[in-house]
Amino acid sequence: MVRQSATQGQSDNGVNPKSGERAEAGSFQGMLDVSRTRHRKLNSQAVEMLNASEWEKARKIFMQVLDENEEDATALHGVGIVARKMGRLEVARELMQRALKFEPRNHMIMSNLGVVQEDLKDYEGALKSFRAAARAAPKVPEYHVNQASVLSKMNRRSEALIANRKAFELGIRKAEPLTNLGVMLADIGDFAQAEKYFRKALEIDPENAHAHHNFGTVLLRQGRWDEAWFHSEWRMAGSTFLPESKAKRAFAQPLWNGNPFHGARLFLYAEQGIGDEIRFASMIPEAIARGGEVVVECERRLVTLFQRSFPETRVVPANYWPAERGVEPFDIVLPFGSLGRLFRTSQDAFPEHSGYIKPDLALVAEFRDRLKAAGPGPYVGLCWRSGLSGAYRNEYYAAIEDMAPILKVKGVTFVNLQYDATADELEAAHNISGVDLVRWDDVDLKMDLEKAAALTSCMDLVVSPATSVSVMAGAIGIETLEFRPFPVADTYFRKGRCTWFPSVRYVAKRQSEKWNKVLRKIAGEVAALPD
Repeated sequence: MVRQSATQGQSDNGVNPKSGERAEAGSFQGMLDVSRTRHRKLNSQAVEMLNASEWEKARKIFMQVLDENEEDATALHGVGIVARKMGRLEVARELMQRALKFEPRNHMIMSNLGVVQEDLKDYEGALKSFRAAARAAPKVPEYHVNQASVLSKMNRRSEALIANRKAFELGIRKAEPLTNLGVMLADIGDFAQAEKYFRKALEIDPENAHAHHNFGTVLLRQGRWDEAWFHSEWRMAGSTFLPESKAKRAFAQPLWNGNPFHGARLFLYAEQGIGDEIRFASMIPEAIARGGEVVVECERRLVTLFQRSFPETRVVPANYWPAERGVEPFDIVLPFGSLGRLFRTSQDAFPEHSGYIKPDLALVAEFRDRLKAAGPGPYVGLCWRSGLSGAYRNEYYAAIEDMAPILKVKGVTFVNLQYDATADELEAAHNISGVDLVRWDDVDLKMDLEKAAALTSCMDLVVSPATSVSVMAGAIGIETLEFRPFPVADTYFRKGRCTWFPSVRYVAKRQSEKWNKVLRKIAGEVAALPD
């Protein structure tokens, strides 16, 4: 998002005389002029500090002005910008609202108020502020980019596209809005147009990690593996793509290039979420086949599951500091996700498999007995959302109420695979279907992934959005229907199924559609399951 600094709109308000003071008109006017001039100079100095990211210095100068004139809009605006930089968002909003009270036509204050409102997830308020800024300064393209940003977070993609295009008509030529437009076009299935905007963004800024990473993601969704991995590698250069604990890691050893390494030690280190780690684990056997010793780092909850599934390796929990600090020697290293550019560069490079994650067989037997006691098959595992929420993410997921067409199917025992299902959601599911989702208080699906894997392996079908639940099911080899919010290119599929997981099929809707149509289709497949 474009962030405007307080470089304009300096206040013309003077110093009001205190109660009981007397002054001749002429001399008092002179005092006002001197005061205004001095405040302008101080505000200009503070703005220079803002532009140099000297936040505390800027704040102190702005406060000098406010100590003498608490109605100085420029100083209020400036302190608001500093408050936002310091994470004090409510304070920043209040200060900018006060600044607007004294300069109601200042479009820069309007825009920065919108930025703070967007940070606070007050998207309606942010949109109102950005639109007001655009009306006040109709030729500033950044205000239309800002509108597009917040409209996207409100799932109003068509309006966001219009706002972005307006910015381009006004002459903006920056990589970030071009990238955002590419993402939006891809989300409505216009991959050809999306590619044009990504490439324009990279022409303008060839080193833009945000553009590379998002272009890589869109290319992956089209099954254009070789080029996709090149762009995806830029995730390691951007601070927003990986968790902070993983983004800042550094190893002295060279990156593995995929060549045989007999007699050497390779350290594959974790860098993304649980679902990605499970997905990329499918390439561990190819790393093992190159020769030397392979040590795999993964999320702590996956260690025993991975160790059983890949006994030729040693599996350690992330972050494994002896490797990073050189206490334990390794010859070569590679981030887990970079295995793709070595081993998955074409559709033919993906092996057919019936599952590579091996659950604990004793736990599997235990869950089969528990399920028989809970009800007759077929057993359908349900997940409807991720545990993570926020703008952009929410549109990927359904609410439990959206699952009604599936829950109303008779002759099926539904099993809860939603690892953080709330009491309200479970009650809603009961109200819809008249029966309870099968679950047990001693099974923590979030923290105990051994039990989650064993339970998942007992399902006849899993229904889930794109979460670690569907990835786990696909990695075990369980038939899965994954509902998705955006179109996926036909070139991504192999035999109509997910290229990574042959047991997973996608059921996608258009961005403007509700979930009901997709979930009714899935309900039909659930109803057709054999007894």
